[in-house]
Amino acid sequence: MKSEIWFEWERQATVHPIRMCMNAWMEPMEKAYGRPWPRTVIIYNGEIVSWYNLWADLLDYGQYLINIFVEESEQKKLLNNVEAQATELRKMFSKFDSIDLHKVTDNELLSTYEELNKKYVGWFVPGGLVEPIGHRGERLVRELLSSLPESEKNELFSLITTTTHESFSKRELHDLLEIAIAKKHGNFTPSLLTKHAKKYFWLHNNYFSTEVLDEKFFEKELENALSTYPDPAGQIEKMDAELRSVAGKKAELVKKLQLNQKNQNLIKLLDLFAWYQDYRKEYTMQMLHYLDLILAEIGKRNGLSLNDMKYSFPSEVLAGRLDGRILKERKKRYLFHFDQSNVIDGVGDWSKEEEERIFKSTGHRDEVLELTGMVANKGFVRGRARVTMSISEAKHIQPGEILITSMTTPDFVTAIKRAAAIVTNEGGILCHAAVVSREFGIPCMVGTKLATKVFKTGDLLEVDCELGVVRKISE
Repeated sequence: MKSEIWFEWERQATVHPIRMCMNAWMEPMEKAYGRPWPRTVIIYNGEIVSWYNLWADLLDYGQYLINIFVEESEQKKLLNNVEAQATELRKMFSKFDSIDLHKVTDNELLSTYEELNKKYVGWFVPGGLVEPIGHRGERLVRELLSSLPESEKNELFSLITTTTHESFSKRELHDLLEIAIAKKHGNFTPSLLTKHAKKYFWLHNNYFSTEVLDEKFFEKELENALSTYPDPAGQIEKMDAELRSVAGKKAELVKKLQLNQKNQNLIKLLDLFAWYQDYRKEYTMQMLHYLDLILAEIGKRNGLSLNDMKYSFPSEVLAGRLDGRILKERKKRYLFHFDQSNVIDGVGDWSKEEEERIFKSTGHRDEVLELTGMVANKGFVRGRARVTMSISEAKHIQPGEILITSMTTPDFVTAIKRAAAIVTNEGGILCHAAVVSREFGIPCMVGTKLATKVFKTGDLLEVDCELGVVRKISE
């Protein structure tokens, strides 16, 4: 690792969807914006992927992109591009829903995969802007607030980086509360849940697995909503008022800070990207559903399981070169190293040697009882830790537990709603945990770097999101 500091993201994930993402962030992103993503190292150990970028590179790339998109005209152009792509994706989803993959010819099946791959890569070209702009933007916002009293900084930082747009998680809750109103008034019909399930079946999808949420799942969610919000109409009104309030308070803060036009545009850019990160994930989670269906059928025709196929490359699928022995090795361990359009990758002993070449050993670490991080949403909580990288395990979090993970993604929302607080290793102002914690009013601290390594499930923790500290409490 030399002496550099690395950004690290860990999660359950398979190779295929991440490789599609990187295929977008290399040459296509360079063609679109003048530079590809910075040097990236991705290491798979079984089911867990670790993604690394040098912080200096990531922040430099973020500044480069902000210099482009701080112009309001570029923001409008980007938004129009993203909305046009989303329209095309909806058309593709509708088309795929009408296809019986079991009955199409091999050529038709490959053509279907090729269309999805092309759309997926295209979707992630602008999608690659989110993280660099978010991380660099966070630091620029802190500079804007540097002259304010320390006691005000965290609260104003949280406000200025809160999106004025509704996330899909909040939109799904809004729609569910509408069904709850119908049930309270005696106007409920099962078709309401059927329609809701068709609209939001993909909520638990991620880069490791997908599932189709049915009416029974949302029936339980409806019961939970009625229990949590006995006045659903009042809750909808409250949610709408909170969103309007954020917009008003942000406008007042911008006026108070006397920001010049460039910095006002920066605030608008970060607001846009807080929404865009969520929007990107909304469509990605749906694409992952169709990707799994297609990969499963291709695998079936080649004597491979869906799990096998998830460790293939798009290029191997398109070329018809699927080797079960290679896929088996990738499942165990795989390393991908990208730097300025140059890619080296491999499995087994080579991947271990390459990792050692890139990263030096961190050595022994003394016991750490307290960590600091960035406050994403204020509050104070004491509770038991639930440490996990797995959404399947996170779903079992108990009310009152503190969710400790590398970074959250939208498939974590079911767990987040039950969590007393959220603590993550990584993340900035545009990260999912920061955005959702503000929407649902959950204390949240991001960017602790070591939370998943320092704490273990069952530890009694104190999360102080007033001071930005999480500490282990002796019993």
